Amino acid sequence: MIVKNQSNVTFDYVLPDQSTISGEQNSNIVETEILTYAVSRVKSSDKTFLNEGETARQKVVITNNSAATLTAMLFKDIMSSEATHVAGSVSVDGVAQPTYDPIAGFSLADIPSGGSSTVEYSILSNNPKTGNTVKNSGAVTYTVEDPIRGPVTYTEPTNLVTIPLISTRMSVVKSVDKAYATAGEKLHYVSVITNTGSLDKTNLQFQDAIPAGTQLVVGSVKIDGVSYPAYDPSTGFPLNDLAVGASVTVEFDVTVI
Repeated sequence: MIVKNQSNVTFDYVLPDQSTISGEQNSNIVETEILTYAVSRVKSSDKTFLNEGETARQKVVITNNSAATLTAMLFKDIMSSEATHVAGSVSVDGVAQPTYDPIAGFSLADIPSGGSSTVEYSILSNNPKTGNTVKNSGAVTYTVEDPIRGPVTYTEPTNLVTIPLISTRMSVVKSVDKAYATAGEKLHYVSVITNTGSLDKTNLQFQDAIPAGTQLVVGSVKIDGVSYPAYDPSTGFPLNDLAVGASVTVEFDVTVI
């Protein structure tokens, strides 16, 4: 983007014959290139969402569409606390730079007019997740030689990349009513299944192999206190969908033989 400006002056003057004439005079045109728009800083991610403990590859492409050469280049990354940078993952223009630290920042080669530079690095989401989104942006610092003012340094941000965080966690807690038993006694098993993640769970199927040395008490299966006499844990049976935070309790008995 180039901002152009020109002044115009209108005036009257009287000729020797006493006639009045109107005139005008334009100034020269001055131009200022707006580097915010001429220096493109586009950030992207290879993931549209992240599970707990999952990595994403971030990319920043810096393109110099201005007439100036960008010198003294410095790149820094700014990220919210829901993820961390993966040490040693930085590459610049396809070349690995394992010692580069995006948080502290690192230098880039000069970018001539029409040139570009690509920075890539990986991030790792927290496990367990500590929020619902990772917000990630960058900052690019560069110097240009201004014909009027001399060297001028600017720092400008990239666009903000927001990545939703999900959790697929499920909790299955099993208990038994006896720590010791003798032949002929019944053991009562309880399984509490809880959707501890951030996504609804569907098409649930429960299965539990009957332990060696025992046999199922036919008709003993209960789900949330409701009897299902035809259900057999060893072959499995369906459970209702579980919304986030919801749970279901499955119970059955076996006899020690």
